[in-house]
Amino acid sequence: MNKTTLYMSLAVASMCSTTVLADDHEGAKWSGTGQLGFSMTSGNSDTENLSAGLKVKRESDNWVSDLSLDLLRASNNDVDTAERYTLNTKTGYKFDDNDYAYYGTRWDKDNFSGFDYTITTTVGWGHKFHDTETSRLITEIGLGYKTEAIDADRSENNGAVLSGNLNYMRQLTETTKFEDVLVVEATDDNTFIQNDLGFSFKVSEKFAVKLAHQYRHNTDAPAGKDSTDTLVSANLVYDF
Repeated sequence: MNKTTLYMSLAVASMCSTTVLADDHEGAKWSGTGQLGFSMTSGNSDTENLSAGLKVKRESDNWVSDLSLDLLRASNNDVDTAERYTLNTKTGYKFDDNDYAYYGTRWDKDNFSGFDYTITTTVGWGHKFHDTETSRLITEIGLGYKTEAIDADRSENNGAVLSGNLNYMRQLTETTKFEDVLVVEATDDNTFIQNDLGFSFKVSEKFAVKLAHQYRHNTDAPAGKDSTDTLVSANLVYDF
């Protein structure tokens, strides 16, 4: 990843945080989750696997802002087999309880995908069909610009992007929750799809165990790379 991209990502995160802090109404609500999954073996096979994530949301009468950071690392006999970092930021202005306009950026660095990095910046419209403690259905559609840097020859695919997002949650029982988040980014060069599906099992007021399946697909992956990646994980989740 070049320094310019890193600085751009940090600037976007800083801008999102500044907007959130500036809108300091009494009715503003903070919420978030942190999750961690880790496994390790030793002996005939030495492996280490780490997945971690942090999501923070702040919503007031007029604004809704989100920031998330995800990390995946894996190694086998001291050889790295997976390394990925993803940063998402979004700030939206609410027109009413259900509709908002937003500006968002997604930065993705995956050392095993064939892309050096990807960065997507969009503006769009979001609609809440319902959003309560027991159920959620939120959709977003946006237009923007995307850059995909190719590892092999350091070339870049640049162009307009059409993005879509679906965020669904349903409380199945008093202690069991189902969640599914779908992200689609379509350009002339490639369409990226990511779907995160999971079941959370509450073990205390603040802690839960989450079993998750992640699906990532590029319609035009770099030469020599698979188009589809999947991840199955078990994580300890902390709500705050």
